[in-house]
Amino acid sequence: MFDDFAKPGVAGEARHPLPSIDWRRYVPGRDAPALATLFRASVTTLAATRYDAAQRAAWAATADDLADFDARLARGVTLVAECDGAAVAFGQLFPFDHVEMLYVAPAWSRRGLATALLARLEALAREARSTVLSADASAVSRPVFERAGFSLISSEWVWRDGVSLPRFHLCKPLRAANFSG
Repeated sequence: MFDDFAKPGVAGEARHPLPSIDWRRYVPGRDAPALATLFRASVTTLAATRYDAAQRAAWAATADDLADFDARLARGVTLVAECDGAAVAFGQLFPFDHVEMLYVAPAWSRRGLATALLARLEALAREARSTVLSADASAVSRPVFERAGFSLISSEWVWRDGVSLPRFHLCKPLRAANFSG
């Protein structure tokens, strides 16, 4: 439905053409193992410049309980980006006015995929008539959200397995869309 959002060369990101990306909704049970692997790789690799080893390990451990991770992904709307049948990114709206997750496989970073995924999630929020879209972003993803028009509201420290991690609450007002009927 939103296939026109995969556009490479977004300002601030390296310009590598995106191969053909297939977009679909999360399939509970089936997709959990691959997305848990993607999640861990994203956290441990891409967050290395902003988070120490203990912070990355605590954050990545969120996917250790696969049944719980699957249940988290099954709530709200989770979109999966695939290339040649392999998951390369995923994002979630939960509820329809909050980006709960946004992760890209390390080999796919800096290609505009996070921006494309965020645009799709924003379109879904608009369809649900949300007037504001919020996110609690990491230091790694904060620039992606800010380039997409989100503004910093506050920052905080959250605890994961006895380790504190910085997090940033961002919001973006959504203009009312024209709805026919």
